[in-house]
Amino acid sequence: MDFIVKTIEYGSPEYEASIDLRNDLFRKPWGLDIRDEDLSSDKFMKMYGLYDKDKLIATTFIAHKEDKVCQIKSVAIAKSYQRKGLGKFMMQYAEDIAKSDGYEKVFIMGRVSAKDFYEKIGYITLSEPFDYHTIPHIYMEKNLI
Repeated sequence: MDFIVKTIEYGSPEYEASIDLRNDLFRKPWGLDIRDEDLSSDKFMKMYGLYDKDKLIATTFIAHKEDKVCQIKSVAIAKSYQRKGLGKFMMQYAEDIAKSDGYEKVFIMGRVSAKDFYEKIGYITLSEPFDYHTIPHIYMEKNLI
């Protein structure tokens, strides 16, 4: 398969597709709808989509948090493409962008169920589990330098 990463512009049709992907993976299974949330902060993030031909199959967003620190968010991989190394690819892609933008540290708010995955790619746990939209999450970080 030939995949390509493209920048997603806030408000574009590609952005709308990213909302649908995130909603299908992160909200609908729990009876929630991401479109009920205020997504206006997305316009301040760098957003990227991974495409299989013209189909959006994965996303990752980068949000500035403070000097030299950013957050990687919305790492979503379409169900039929999961367990193929694309999560690791999208995280590495975001980390490379963050590093080239001068960030020295990145943090995530990840699902507890994905903790082992994040540990394997170098993240350390910062918090006790907490509920976010009814799902247990933790904060984790990684130094980029």
